[in-house]
Amino acid sequence: MSPLLKRLYDASPVVVQNALLSAFSARLRRQRYGGRFREFVALLEESQWWAPERMRQWQVEQLRRVLAHAGEHVPYYRELFRHRGFDPARFEALEQLRLLPVLSRDVVKHRVPDLTSPNSAGLRLSEGHTSGTTGSPITLLYDDDMIAMNYAVMDRQYRWAGCRLERNGDRVAVVRGNVIVPLTQKRPPFWRYNRDLNQILLSCFHLSPANLGAYLAALRKFRPTVVDGYPSSLYVLARMLLNTGEKLPIKAAITSSETLYDFQREAIEEAFCCRVFDYYAAAERVIFSVECDHHSGHHLCEEYGVTEVLDDEDQPVPPGQEGYLVGTTLHNRGMPLIRYRTTDRGAFKATPCACGRPLQLTEDVTTKAEDLLRLRDGRLIPPSVLTHPFKPLDSIEGSQIVQTDLDRLLIRIVPGGAFGDEDREHLMRELRARLGEDMRIDIECVDELPRTSRGKFKWVVSAIDSGLT
Repeated sequence: MSPLLKRLYDASPVVVQNALLSAFSARLRRQRYGGRFREFVALLEESQWWAPERMRQWQVEQLRRVLAHAGEHVPYYRELFRHRGFDPARFEALEQLRLLPVLSRDVVKHRVPDLTSPNSAGLRLSEGHTSGTTGSPITLLYDDDMIAMNYAVMDRQYRWAGCRLERNGDRVAVVRGNVIVPLTQKRPPFWRYNRDLNQILLSCFHLSPANLGAYLAALRKFRPTVVDGYPSSLYVLARMLLNTGEKLPIKAAITSSETLYDFQREAIEEAFCCRVFDYYAAAERVIFSVECDHHSGHHLCEEYGVTEVLDDEDQPVPPGQEGYLVGTTLHNRGMPLIRYRTTDRGAFKATPCACGRPLQLTEDVTTKAEDLLRLRDGRLIPPSVLTHPFKPLDSIEGSQIVQTDLDRLLIRIVPGGAFGDEDREHLMRELRARLGEDMRIDIECVDELPRTSRGKFKWVVSAIDSGLT
């Protein structure tokens, strides 16, 4: 949503906000579910049963086209291929990818123009950002085919859960990080309606025991068949339901964007009387993996990208051994990331899934474990919703949020060369928009961010007990 439209939205009454959300959704729907979406849906319905040999051959053919485009149009790869003597026309096996170096996050962050197809390539590009939970978000660009494939894979995930994602599909309650209700609002409704996609969008910024009755009443009136959200957000809602002896039976819960822990899965499944279907989707659009109804791991969407699991020296590890996830796009010619090393870790499973799909099965992905923030008014704020203020800032090399009191945050920043007062004001404004004007926020510029005694980094650290059991 553009800044102008966002200002109009914020100033509008609830009924107009609902209409604006629905209109904005209709515009996005044409991009997400138009173009080659139907073609990709048909492909995915068939390819989920392909034998591994057929899938690998299809990947090689698809990747050869991406590599040829990158070598012709993308400055970074044009120079890399020339230097390495790499000829995309002679690409015949996935193992040949190892002739190319692993692409680091740092290169992507600082060389966006060199990694992007020029206007002359005839592609329409849309901008996105990583979450920034590593402390330093990066800018990304996607072409229309990549967007259509992304939503086709998500559509398959919903169908594996026995649900429908598209327009006129299942009624979905969404609990994610968008600021859809003014934070200053103290009375319900703490939700808005997207009539275009049959959704109720619940504000995760107003979740508190005092507001639970209002949320429950809205959910019972809307009668969702699916809840979709961050694991930490759905866990907060589920835990509050269970603590008051309430349950809300639905068809399925869809979780993503954070590590899903066993205690969260158990609470969500008990509160909503359904199974949880988790998926992992890298914002860089190189890896997508989903749970089927056997829940024995995540199936890699091998039609989406080529995934490797590498050790610290960028060497492949055997099934069962954890390593860094490295992904290569099979669709995004707008900003083709080839052998991109994510910050997440996982492992291939040695055994196939009992569902019969030959798609490679993986262990659950390990991302970062972060603390919930508990505010003075009782609201619980999941960490993923705090990433949004950081996403557009390319001037930050690293960051960390530390809650020292119910109404006090310390933001540690490792600044880039261009970090200045405007960026500082942006962070203060956007964080207060989510946490409240009475939140005291201190920004401290540091040379490096603290790590644990085992060398691990946490983006959100809170000294305040969440109060959940």
